[in-house]
Amino acid sequence: MHPAPVANPKALSALQQDFVVAGYTSENIEALLGPTASAALDRGQHVPARRVLAQPLAQANPLAGLISCFVLADPITASLAETIFGQLTLEGALDLNIVTTTDDGQIAATVDISTYATDQQGDLWVASDQTALQLGHSLPEEHILGIGKASITLAEITPRTQVKTALDLGTGCGIQAMHLLHHAEHVTITDISQRALDFAVFNILLNALQLQVDPERLTDRVAVRAGNMLAPVEGQTFELVATNPPFVIAPSQATTKHTYRETGQTGDQLVRELISNIDRVLAPGGQAVMLANWEMFGPGQWHERLETWPAPDLDIWTIQRSSADPAQYAEIWLQDSSENLNRATYDAAYERYLQDFEARGVTQIGVGWVWLRRRQTTVPLRKFEYLTEHVHQPVAAAWSASVEKYDTVYSAPTQAGATAQDWILANMHLVAPEWVTYEQYQRFGAEHPEVLMARSGTGFGRHVRLDTATAAVLGACDGELSIGQIVAAVAGLLSLDDDQTAALRTEITALYIDGFLEVYEPETTTS
Repeated sequence: MHPAPVANPKALSALQQDFVVAGYTSENIEALLGPTASAALDRGQHVPARRVLAQPLAQANPLAGLISCFVLADPITASLAETIFGQLTLEGALDLNIVTTTDDGQIAATVDISTYATDQQGDLWVASDQTALQLGHSLPEEHILGIGKASITLAEITPRTQVKTALDLGTGCGIQAMHLLHHAEHVTITDISQRALDFAVFNILLNALQLQVDPERLTDRVAVRAGNMLAPVEGQTFELVATNPPFVIAPSQATTKHTYRETGQTGDQLVRELISNIDRVLAPGGQAVMLANWEMFGPGQWHERLETWPAPDLDIWTIQRSSADPAQYAEIWLQDSSENLNRATYDAAYERYLQDFEARGVTQIGVGWVWLRRRQTTVPLRKFEYLTEHVHQPVAAAWSASVEKYDTVYSAPTQAGATAQDWILANMHLVAPEWVTYEQYQRFGAEHPEVLMARSGTGFGRHVRLDTATAAVLGACDGELSIGQIVAAVAGLLSLDDDQTAALRTEITALYIDGFLEVYEPETTTS
């Protein structure tokens, strides 16, 4: 592997200027390539882009040169490289270890540098190791992953409230740290791989202007710690932790171990240990969010084991997004590292996966998201959902809103002998927001609808089956009457007994927390 890029602040400032001058942004790349080549590139196909870039490259177009060099990993001429690196200079680019000279005198990239468009910071540039497609072979063990589905998903589910301290645990190339720097005063990044830390610091300094980081005073906002999992920050606490740990469950006897996704531990031991111990680095009220995989053994609820992992003072809300049987799981991760390029090694590795899962009795592997909070005075929150439908990303705001609603309902003081939940619901004026729709299903010829559903068009996109009483309450929620009044009226109309009425209140509470109901805010008029 090529050495990691060099985090030289002055040189990176010059490189950023060159990117700006060339217009190296996601929007401009798509405009130059056009929709067909852009879509093909998203699918990992380079041929259409090469055809489009042929003429611009002949005209020494700097943007075309950057795409060809850092996205397609095609060598470019030294004269074009000198044009591209007008501020940095070609010699400076060589010193940064982002390009090298080929035997025939051309200039070839040693890293992938991709544009990364975000709503918060605008376009960023992210350097990582080259992909298997760029390399032409399977990924090496010390590969540093770039922008991928997992990292984007974690960014989309991480709360974006202002905090003083945040931790990017297992930073990789630093994508989460760059997001955290937008709303955290100070961010600590950790990784067991020094190569990963080198890439992360390189990327933070390359985007210093957008991230409001002084390149000459990096430690004012960023601390860099080398080490395994929580060890580098032992004794410290943070208000927010974001982590995409090496959660992939691979055979412990595997001949290849990719640092970015595997640890060599048995099964889901790493995820279990992380969830069990993360309370040690959370400040009171501090939150952690992570991507994770977990194993299931035979019949039973998918979350039975997860429920036992957090410390007693931790809240947990886990959302399983999918699951795979052992064979499916092996295929996913062997293809992820492009080991399918060599059939013989692929088959042998596939066999090891199946032997490992079979020996330990694993029947399914869950894939999902985990939110944790070190509880202060709130009522324990322990929720486990299996949501496989489309999610309206980013869901961080919707998730945080649900947590706040839970705290409002279950953590308020008891009033006049009633439970906090009963008192609050009795006095709340709620309304079904415009993104919630009501659906009815019935067979042809049926006199009445047989299935009633509420669907949310935002956030987690939940689709909930309703009974007649719950549908009636939702339909009456226009903000005029309190929920207590509406529930009492519906209970009387349908002759519900006390237990049924209590169940109705519980269901309405859940719908409120999940975003199907919002507090009514009457419009105000100004004179």
